Amino acid sequence: MKRFMQVCVFFFALSALYGQSPAALLPRLDGSLKGLAADISKKLAGQKDGKVAIGQWTYRDGVPVLGVYWAAQLAEELTNIPDRPFILLSGGAAAADWAVSGEIVETAGLVRVYTRLVRRADNSVVAGMHSDFERGAELAEMLAVGGGQRDSSSVMRDAYETDSWENPVTAEIAANGGGALASRTIHVQGDEDFFLLAPDKDGSLVAETTGGTDTYMELYEAASGNKLADNDDGGPSGNARIRHAVRAGVRYIAKVKGYDGETGAYGFRAYMNEPVRMEADEYEPDGDFASAREIPLGTPQQHTFTTADDVDWVKFQVSQPGRYTIRARGLKSTRLDTCIELYGSGRDLIKEDDDGGESLDSRLWAQLQAGTYYLKVTCLDDSPNEPYRITVTAE
Repeated sequence: MKRFMQVCVFFFALSALYGQSPAALLPRLDGSLKGLAADISKKLAGQKDGKVAIGQWTYRDGVPVLGVYWAAQLAEELTNIPDRPFILLSGGAAAADWAVSGEIVETAGLVRVYTRLVRRADNSVVAGMHSDFERGAELAEMLAVGGGQRDSSSVMRDAYETDSWENPVTAEIAANGGGALASRTIHVQGDEDFFLLAPDKDGSLVAETTGGTDTYMELYEAASGNKLADNDDGGPSGNARIRHAVRAGVRYIAKVKGYDGETGAYGFRAYMNEPVRMEADEYEPDGDFASAREIPLGTPQQHTFTTADDVDWVKFQVSQPGRYTIRARGLKSTRLDTCIELYGSGRDLIKEDDDGGESLDSRLWAQLQAGTYYLKVTCLDDSPNEPYRITVTAE
C-alpha cells in the first residue's frame, strides 16, 4: 500500500507540473505488466514457496516515475495470480531466492523496459523480457528522474520523509558493486536525507548517489557523531561517492543533501568493495608506449587491471580517415572507473576521457587521419574488481 500511495503522489504531482495526466497511457502499461507477471509466474512454476523480491527499474542511472510505477504494478499483478507457487516479499531483498528488476532505455523513438529474473544464489539470469512503448509526451513525463535548479513545488516529497538523524532510513549493504537503489528526492532547499548503514564485516564501504541531481554526502559514525568523510563529485554527473574503511558492528550514517541548494530526485546505494585479485591478461606486458599491443578495429579486446596502478597500452591502425569511437567499460557493470588517453605516433596527446560513457565508462570520439594511434587505459578505482573491454570502431 505504501508503494502504491507513492505512485499516486507522483502522478498527482506530474499532473500539476505538466498540466496533463498520463492516465491515457496506463491501460497500455497495465496490459504489458499483466502479461509480464504471467510470464514470470510460468518461469517459477515448480518453485514451491520460493521467495521473490521486486527491485528497481532504472533509467540513466536514476529511478524515474515509470520505474516506480512498473515495480509497484508488477508487484500487484504477481500478488493477484491465483495459486502462485512463490512468496512475494515486501522489501528485504537479501532474504529472497529470486529477484526481478531491470532497466529502461530509449531507442529509435521507442521506450523499451527490460526485465530480468535473477536467481540470487548464483546471480544467474534465468529469464530476460522486454516491453516496448512509443515515446510520447505522457511517457516522457514518466521518465522524469530529476536534477537542475527547480522550484521546490515541482519536486515530490519521497515516501521516506520525514527522516532525520534520530530516524534514518536503513540501507541494505550489498557486496562488490551490488545494492538496490533507494529512490529519494531533495524536495526543498535545505532538505537532508539520512541513511543508516550497519556493516556485518570489516572492509571498504562505498556509499554513492545516482541520477541527474548534484548531491553532496557526508559519512558519520552514528554513536559518536564524528564526521568521517564528505564528498561532492566523486561519482559521475555531479553524484557523490564516498569510500571508507568500516568495522563490523559499528553503525554509520550517510547524510545526503543537494549541492548549493539544488533540488531533485536521486538514487542511493551502498556496498562493500571487496578486493579481488585480478590475474594478468594475455596482452601483458603492455605497461608503456613501446609495448603497446595491436587492437583490430571493431573487435573488442578484454584486459584486466591487476592493481589500481596497472596501465595498459594498445595501438591501432587507421587506413580510412573519419570519425572513430573509442570506449573502455567494465565487463560486468558500468561501475569500473576507466580513463582513456588517445595519442598520435609522435606521443602527442590528442584527446582524453574519464566518464564520457555510461556511468563510469570512458568513451571518446575523434576525427582521425590515416596513421598509427596509441591508447593508454588506466583505472581510477582503488580496487578494480572486474575485467574490462576496449573497442575502437569507425562510424
